[in-house]
Amino acid sequence: MIKKMFLVVLALGLMTSCSDDDDSVQAIVPNAGTITGGPFTFIVDGMPDFVSGIATDPNAVGTNRTFVITDDQGNILGLPPTNEALQGVDFDGAGVGTCLIWYLRYEDDLTGAEMGMNANDLAGTFDLSNSITVNRLGAPDAGMITGGPFTFCVDGTVDNVSGIMTDPNAVGTNRTFVITDDMGNILGLPPTMEALEGVDFDGAGAGVCLIWYLRYEDDLTGAEMGMNANDLGGTFDLSNSITVTRNQPDAGTLSGGPFTFTVDGTVDNVSGITTDPNAVGTNSTFVITDDMGNILGLPPTMTALEGVDFDGAGVGTCLIWYLRYEDGLTGAEMGMNASNLGGCFSLSNSITVTRN
Repeated sequence: MIKKMFLVVLALGLMTSCSDDDDSVQAIVPNAGTITGGPFTFIVDGMPDFVSGIATDPNAVGTNRTFVITDDQGNILGLPPTNEALQGVDFDGAGVGTCLIWYLRYEDDLTGAEMGMNANDLAGTFDLSNSITVNRLGAPDAGMITGGPFTFCVDGTVDNVSGIMTDPNAVGTNRTFVITDDMGNILGLPPTMEALEGVDFDGAGAGVCLIWYLRYEDDLTGAEMGMNANDLGGTFDLSNSITVTRNQPDAGTLSGGPFTFTVDGTVDNVSGITTDPNAVGTNSTFVITDDMGNILGLPPTMTALEGVDFDGAGVGTCLIWYLRYEDGLTGAEMGMNASNLGGCFSLSNSITVTRN
C-alpha cells in the first residue's frame, strides 16, 4: 500500500513539473535594433554601384531575418537575405531616385514581405530597423546656355553681361558659372547669375573670355582660379561657352613729316609716313582734318593717303591722323568732326600739313 501511494505521489510531481515548464515558455519578440553605415550617394551612369560597410545590431532578436530594400514610398524593391547578398545589389540599375535599406527580424507568421508589396503593410510578428538612405543621382548635365556673344571696348567704363539663360533641364547637385580665357585658364567662378552679371569685363583688359555653366557633385576638383578648366576632375558637366570679346584699339604713334607745301597748282603729296607696327584694332583708316577737326578725307590705305593732292585744298593747315577701330564706329564721315567719333576706337597723334 505504501509503495502504491509513493508511485502516485511521484506521478503527480512529474505532472506538476511538466505543467510549470509549459507555463514558462515565452513568445519571441523580434527586435531588429539599429543598423549602421552609409548613407550612400551614387551617380546613375551605367557603372555598377554597391553598398558596403553596413552592420546589423549584435543584440537583434528574431527567428528569421532579411534585409529589405524599398523606395522612399515604402514599396519593396528587393529582399536580400544576407549582408553578402545586399552588397551584391547594383543600385545603378534602379535609375534615378532614393532607396531605403532596412533590416527585418521576424517570426514564421510574417506576411507582406514580397517584392511589389509595401513595407507599411507587413503583418505578423516582426520588427524593422532604422533605414539607411541610398541616393541615386542622375549624371550632371549643364545643358545649353544662351545669350551673347558680347563685345566690349576696354575704355575704363564698366562692362557687364546680361540676358544669359541656363538650361531649365540642367541636372547636378551643385552649380556655378566659370569664366576662362581662350586657353581655358580659370579667371573667375561667379556662383550665381547675379554674381555673373556683376563681373566687370572691362577690368580684364583686351582679350577673349569664355563663360561656361558648370553642374557638379561634391567630388569635383580643380575648380579654382588659376587652374585650367581642362583639368577639372570628379563628377561634372560643362555647358557650351559664350564668348566675351574685349577690344582695346590702339593706333599707336604715327611718324613722318611735318609737311609744308606751296599752293601753286602743282600736285603736292605726302610720303614717308609710317604707322606704328604695334597698332591694334580690327579696322583702320587715315583721317585728314583741318585744324578745327573737321573731316576732309578718309583715305583707307597708305597708298590712298599718298595719292591725296594737298595743293587742291588751298591755303591752310591739314592734320593727318591714323585711326584704328572696331565695328560700330560712328561719326567717321566727311563733313563731320573727329571730336565726335563714337564707338570703340583710337586716334594716333597727328602730322601737320601746312599749305602756304
